[in-house]
Amino acid sequence: MREYQNVYDEVKKAGGEMVAICNDPPADLKTRAEKYGLKMVLLSDSKALVSKIYHLEHKGLNIRDPDQSGARPAVLFLNSDLTLSSEHQTDDMRHHLTNDELLERFKAAK
Repeated sequence: MREYQNVYDEVKKAGGEMVAICNDPPADLKTRAEKYGLKMVLLSDSKALVSKIYHLEHKGLNIRDPDQSGARPAVLFLNSDLTLSSEHQTDDMRHHLTNDELLERFKAAK
């Protein structure tokens, strides 16, 4: 999330929105947003409902409890009519789109 804060203003100026969905409880997300000055909307998926719907569950990625499922990192790019433009999903939590890649994919959405 923090890594994408740098492009948030550019996305907003271009008429886009960025929303992060995390497994963390709402109170933790609020604390993180305040600590790092995050402007984007942070939504809690502490019951992993969104992760299940989008097939992002992955065993061993839950840092708090490795026996439980965690969520694979994913970035979904939606067109203005809310259809999917493109997506980026990975099994490696360390791999994130760069700011330039994120902007490029955002601009490709219609």
